[in-house]
Amino acid sequence: MEITYRVDKDILYIAIDGRIDASNAGAAEEQIFAIRNENPGKHTVIDADKLAYISSAGLRVILRLRKAEPKLAIINVAADVYEVFDMTGFTDMVTVEKAYPRMSVEGCEFIAKGANGAVYRYDDETIIKTYFAKDALPEIKQERENARRAFILGINTAIPYGIVRVGDLYGTITELLNAVSVTKLIRQNTEDMSLAAKYYIDMLKSIHVIKVEDGEVPDMKETALAWANFVAPHLPEDQAKKLRALVEAVPKQNTLMHGDYHTNNIMVQNGEPLLIDMDTLCMGHPVFELGSMFNAFIGYSELDHQVTMNFFGYPHEAAEKFWDMSLKLYLGTEDDAVCQAVAEKAMIIGYTRMLRRAIRRPHEAESPAKIARCKEMLGILLNKVDTLVF
Repeated sequence: MEITYRVDKDILYIAIDGRIDASNAGAAEEQIFAIRNENPGKHTVIDADKLAYISSAGLRVILRLRKAEPKLAIINVAADVYEVFDMTGFTDMVTVEKAYPRMSVEGCEFIAKGANGAVYRYDDETIIKTYFAKDALPEIKQERENARRAFILGINTAIPYGIVRVGDLYGTITELLNAVSVTKLIRQNTEDMSLAAKYYIDMLKSIHVIKVEDGEVPDMKETALAWANFVAPHLPEDQAKKLRALVEAVPKQNTLMHGDYHTNNIMVQNGEPLLIDMDTLCMGHPVFELGSMFNAFIGYSELDHQVTMNFFGYPHEAAEKFWDMSLKLYLGTEDDAVCQAVAEKAMIIGYTRMLRRAIRRPHEAESPAKIARCKEMLGILLNKVDTLVF
């Protein structure tokens, strides 16, 4: 038997590896309570991922721990160990969660990577999204709830139907029969991206016609205002004042938005686009959505075009062209001046977000150049734009 632990925010995870029986139950109890005493005020969770066996003596250890920790939870419990907890009535007293099925993405087709995870095609019928954070269960459950809510609201989305373990990470499995990402469609033909752009904008428009209630999803205006307040001390006083005023003047809207709308997050199945990444659902004026889109296609890779290739697998020039095509489709006009005016509004949001991000990551080698670029562009744009509304 080996007992280890880790702390994540206010949760103390105690992992048990091996067996707990009459021969070592006393030592196990002593170690567990010693760890709890070293980490006062933390909510205790027993990680039973590698717990192979537990006897009645081990159950009494859990019972005494339960008395000391009324909200005790036991996670990642193997089927045969879970049966012991269930038969003895522990599942009525303690939150006991079964272990999730283990799967491997080795040799699977890589589809895309986002901020929170990577997506792979497991077979012709299913895809798997693996999450980078080792403690991603709350995030996964929230995303599943968002997907369910989006589906009810009328968005054509793929709802993850199962949680799995991929190595030390968590993942979700989703049924998508022979679906292909919009990113892959672009990679297949960067000369003619019209069909990919149509799928992309058709889905975006279907999202933006939906209205949600206050509190149902986060309000993006509040988030953008927090960005503006964060970067304000790093800008000339007049620019900071105008930036905050522009964001504050955006009228409150209950328009549903995706929040991270780029081509990696849209699949096409039987001629219909579907969303596969729902953890960033929010509401607000579409300028905030467009700001995120600008960053994905241009902003984040403006100083290093290889970033586009690493993220999307197609050239930066294709991303620039796709951004232009998408904006025209979304606005329903070929007028370059109209599109440029809206793009500049979105760019203010995009550069504000990027500036905040770069300031918060001073250890990254490219941060000084990004900070300088964002400040330069905000100075130019704030001198030209008098409203973010379109």
